[in-house]
Amino acid sequence: MTSSSAETFRLYLVRHAHAAWGTPGVSDFDRPLDETGRYEARDVAEQAVLSGLVPDVLVSSPALRCRQTAHALLDVFRSVQPLEDLALYSGGPDAYFAQIRKHAGRGSLMIVGHNPMVEALAAHLARTGDITAPLAIGYPTAGLLALDIARPLPADLSQSGEPVALIRPSLT
Repeated sequence: MTSSSAETFRLYLVRHAHAAWGTPGVSDFDRPLDETGRYEARDVAEQAVLSGLVPDVLVSSPALRCRQTAHALLDVFRSVQPLEDLALYSGGPDAYFAQIRKHAGRGSLMIVGHNPMVEALAAHLARTGDITAPLAIGYPTAGLLALDIARPLPADLSQSGEPVALIRPSLT
């Protein structure tokens, strides 16, 4: 399972790993990963590398839990270009679609974002089948869905992604 060919664009959708509950005086934006989340992020990154699922670029929400998830992934991936986009925290689906379109000329893109957006995006993009069946009960924290989308990308991207792999933390 290597990066996509010239005819396809590979998209990786990652929901941030398990975060600590909100505490007084700490904004939602600044909620960190908890111990489980730190394990999940590292575990998924290691599984992804073993499966050959490493992106060319990673774009993350700048919220602390997403940044920490992204850093755990990047520590394992090593040579991936990291970027952040505030719109992935505060924006709706259009912010995620904008990143896909912006990076569609690359071989692959990983987006580290928030639910319910990641789950809704996966449902919108992915053709259903055995790989996506487990998502019917919810998108797991630190879950990574790899999709191949034919080039040129279709206008609305609806059901345009062929699921390649779903990686879930082995702990959950």
